[in-house]
Amino acid sequence: MAEHEQHALSYRLYLKTWGWLLVLTAVALALGYAPINEKFKAFLLVCTTLAKILVIASIFMHLRYERLNLILLTFVPLVLAVILFSFTFPETLGTATHVIQVRGNAVP
Repeated sequence: MAEHEQHALSYRLYLKTWGWLLVLTAVALALGYAPINEKFKAFLLVCTTLAKILVIASIFMHLRYERLNLILLTFVPLVLAVILFSFTFPETLGTATHVIQVRGNAVP
């Protein structure tokens, strides 16, 4: 009987987790359609994604009580993404027709 009660608690936890993920997904979807500043919208979308990562890692990856691993799993990919973005961002500083102009010079 005690084993059955343990499973009932875990199912309840999974249902609560599903509810939180559903709410965070709905918030992200609503933010996509919200008429707000694009930079602020991007920041809020990253925040909701980080919150979803925390929920998934803490429950499904059983990192709930391993705080250091949970923090590393959440923020290290974010730091790596910023580093990779900083490497590729200078390529976007040209004009929208930059590629066409460069290729346009080679074609008569």
